[in-house]
Amino acid sequence: MRGSSPRSVLCAAAAAICLIAASAPAAERSAPDGEHAAADATITFRGRSASVGIGFLWGASTVEFQSRTYPVRVDGFVLGGLGTSSLEGTGRIFGLAKIEDLSGDYTALASGAAFGQGTGTIVMRNDKGVRIVIDAKAAGFGVGIGPRGITLSVGEMGGPPADASARLPKTLGFGEVKTGPLFLRPTLNLQMYAAASHNAGFNGRWSFGPVEKADSWLEHSNEVGLNARYPLGDYGTLQGRVSGVYSLTTSGPDGPVTNGSKDTVSKYTLESAYLAWKSGDLFPKLGSDFIEISAGNQNYQVFDGLLFWDGGQDSTHRGANWISPRKAFRETGIVRLNYKGLTVEGVHLKYNDDPDTNTRLGAGRVDYTIDDLIMKHLRVGVMYFDIYHSDTPSRDGMDGIQVYHEAAPLPALPDLSYKTSFVHENNSKSSGLSEANGWYVTPAYQLSTLPWKPQLSYRYASFSGGGTRGFDSLFTGLPEWGSWFQGELLGEYVLSNSNLNSHQVRLLLKPNELLSVNLIYYKFLLNNRNQDFGLTPSRVDRSLADEVDLIFDLALANWWSVTAACSVANPNKGFREAVNGSSTWINGYLYMSFTF
Repeated sequence: MRGSSPRSVLCAAAAAICLIAASAPAAERSAPDGEHAAADATITFRGRSASVGIGFLWGASTVEFQSRTYPVRVDGFVLGGLGTSSLEGTGRIFGLAKIEDLSGDYTALASGAAFGQGTGTIVMRNDKGVRIVIDAKAAGFGVGIGPRGITLSVGEMGGPPADASARLPKTLGFGEVKTGPLFLRPTLNLQMYAAASHNAGFNGRWSFGPVEKADSWLEHSNEVGLNARYPLGDYGTLQGRVSGVYSLTTSGPDGPVTNGSKDTVSKYTLESAYLAWKSGDLFPKLGSDFIEISAGNQNYQVFDGLLFWDGGQDSTHRGANWISPRKAFRETGIVRLNYKGLTVEGVHLKYNDDPDTNTRLGAGRVDYTIDDLIMKHLRVGVMYFDIYHSDTPSRDGMDGIQVYHEAAPLPALPDLSYKTSFVHENNSKSSGLSEANGWYVTPAYQLSTLPWKPQLSYRYASFSGGGTRGFDSLFTGLPEWGSWFQGELLGEYVLSNSNLNSHQVRLLLKPNELLSVNLIYYKFLLNNRNQDFGLTPSRVDRSLADEVDLIFDLALANWWSVTAACSVANPNKGFREAVNGSSTWINGYLYMSFTF
């Protein structure tokens, strides 16, 4: 890959999609279940589409299957189209064994234009092997070439006609496209983030940059990818993925001032590029996918993300620090064995940071999960890692061990659970780190019989610091609110999981299926009083600050989510001494994600 730019790799992937768009219908019709085979069902469709680059289509269908009639709602989205048009047609359905298999996501690769009238053939397939061939007629003004993601929802047999009106679809996504023995699925993710702060940095002076100037900024990222699957029959399955990420920060310095004096930074990079083999039922006595082998650029995530979650860095020259779209490690090699809840794996990873610190490591992990009558849920794991090379002195030569555990220990109290982890790091090679420890424990209880199903949890976390004992959280991430950027304000902008003790109280509410509400309180304390936050190194009081976060998550559909948050942090004696700031710091943001 060193000889090719990320953009050229993704252009090649895009060219492959366009080639498939042109060849897929012909490949489908020449297949054994093609136009000369007997159809399992027939479909009649009527709908509309509207698009300006990206748009939607909607409508209703009627399916005749085994002498029964079913109404079907049709939703979808269009990439690369322009205009509005109506569409109607009839078609045949192949590979349908039961009506439930008709529901799901399809990719329809078609090109054409409608100026008054136009005809064409649409071929689409879902991941259950159902294939639909529709002879369609379009009217109106619509031009474009590109994939259409179409979702079908089957209603009750003999029920009223499906709703054909324009509305927000609850489910959208791409389905698989079959070309020869290869199955392809395009993917798209768009993220947008806007934040504003009042009294940023407590109006103090910070050692790493002008935090007080981070009043407002915008972030954006998008990732376009292509998944591939090649069934090998009795010998398992080959899988692969290629994708690229564009990221942007603009309209000023971000909260932690990662973009420095530049108001706008952006970058396009290769993200995923890997190949994997899963054994499937090759070893039937050992279970499905007993062996998994993969290599390339891919995600690698462990437990709750305390050490291994984000394999890429998003800051400095790349932008989108809060969104953090880059997850894939470089130069990975993973061998994994799975057997009845037991996972044993060996991995090689290279961190994807900027500038490149050439951080490479090897690791081994054992993980065991069981759900039985004695304990409702039990998971325990241990991991050893060795960073055998890094241009960062404190990481070069570091090794460590992590032990983690979670359980719902009492079947009689299924709403009671806890989670804990301990990490020990050691480096006899570096003068910057001798040894360090980090640990936490989190009990939680959910009142599942009450309205909104409130869950209350408490977490105490401790990370060593001072001198050569500074804990390194390595490739930490945020799998859920509260971990492991502690605090949507201080944890995101000025604190790290080093030389820090924290108390966290979290209340999680779910008023309905669409909305989740988190109310989180933090108390931050220094582990060691020697910490350089301000312009002048000093020994400060242990009590740093209190923070409260209120976070609303709205899942409008399976492809569209919105998050709004407000955070308030009040400096205690430690921060007031360190940065000479005493104002209450207020921060708010709005975040949206679209995933297809």
